[in-house]
Amino acid sequence: MEIRKRPYRPIPPGEILKEELDARGWTQGDFAEITGKPLQAINAIIVGKKAITPETAILFSEALGTSPEFWLNLESAYRLDMLYQEQHKAELVSRKAKLYSIAPVKELIKRGWIKASESINLLEAEVLDFLGISDMDTPSAIAANFRKSGTGVIDTPSLTAWIRKAEIEARKRSCPEFDLKKFRHSVKVLALLSAEEQTTRQIHQELCELGIRLVFVPHLPQTRVDGAAFWLDKKSPVVTLSLRMDRIDNFWFTLMHELAHLLESSRSNVSYIDKDITDEPKNEIERKANQTARDLLIPPQRFGDFVSRNKPYFSRKVVISFARDLGIHPAIVVGRLQYEKLIPYTNLRNLISKVRPIFSE
Repeated sequence: MEIRKRPYRPIPPGEILKEELDARGWTQGDFAEITGKPLQAINAIIVGKKAITPETAILFSEALGTSPEFWLNLESAYRLDMLYQEQHKAELVSRKAKLYSIAPVKELIKRGWIKASESINLLEAEVLDFLGISDMDTPSAIAANFRKSGTGVIDTPSLTAWIRKAEIEARKRSCPEFDLKKFRHSVKVLALLSAEEQTTRQIHQELCELGIRLVFVPHLPQTRVDGAAFWLDKKSPVVTLSLRMDRIDNFWFTLMHELAHLLESSRSNVSYIDKDITDEPKNEIERKANQTARDLLIPPQRFGDFVSRNKPYFSRKVVISFARDLGIHPAIVVGRLQYEKLIPYTNLRNLISKVRPIFSE
């Protein structure tokens, strides 16, 4: 099988012709006079816009002391090179299109999750390695697990990339085997860590001691993903949060929502992915997870009594006092009141602090 070595770019015969003219000190006008060809035709050949015909090849050979075959071979090689280049471009476009269909390549490069490369081969290798797959037609294993669960549906390459990054980060953490009994007991008091920033920072370690890996992965454009719960294996659950809504109350609600999923799926290893978590869900499983999260943060009886005593006026003082009695951050109370439409979203916003600075280290 012949192996063709092609130049970096196709070389038009006109470049060779120009070199011959320069070597003789002839202008294009001189050569036009010599060969009887129009000046425009000579110029078009030199810049590669006009092909050398057999008739022209004979004229060039007589004027420059070469064979007609020399010029025809140059022309043929140039046209073949142009054709190969166009085919290569088409192949490159096709490969890039497929690559971008399985991953948000530019965003992965921007975030440093993969390395940039001008080589399509190297870029493909980077994406395949990131997704943990052997070829472009193989779905990511973590994405496949979500689809098989029938509950967490990954419908875009960006969501697949987000979940895959969460898996990569989770595998870096070493935690003991998941203890369901201990988890069921401890999840009831986790909200107490919300009271202070210092205790909130302990949530990674607290969950890790229960066998749960908590990771933060910023959401990718157009995903609007808030959190996910999935399993690396039957004994290693993962909760990942995007911190898309930079509010301490949303952080705790989303965390409890994902932990609620683990309470329900601890025996079936079902995976979940949650987008726009503050919207009222249509899925019964998601509605149940929402309710469990609300009850874990604020016991329903306590919340009902609080509302009955203070409705319709919820002052800053009574909210802080209620939160202190529960041992939780007052933002959680404010968020619940806003969600229940007991106060406008503009009320008591100064009690809602940002969460990202807490975990910035």
